[in-house]
Amino acid sequence: MTNLTKMEFDVEELKKALIEKCESEGILYAMVAIDRRTKEVILPDTLQGALKHPEYLVCTCKKVEDKYIVEEITKT
Repeated sequence: MTNLTKMEFDVEELKKALIEKCESEGILYAMVAIDRRTKEVILPDTLQGALKHPEYLVCTCKKVEDKYIVEEITKT
């Protein structure tokens, strides 16, 4: 049987994917949920709803000067 954690991307990979998306789309600030299994970036309807899904990494991404900073809202 496959271990579920091996099917998930690690947090650093998810953060990198979010930064790449923000850079490519010129986003200055975003609060998003990222599916740990697919790297899909989701704009949640509510923060509370996103926090209820253990498969989501909920975080903010903001541009500060010439770099992006990602801060986690949820931890595993």
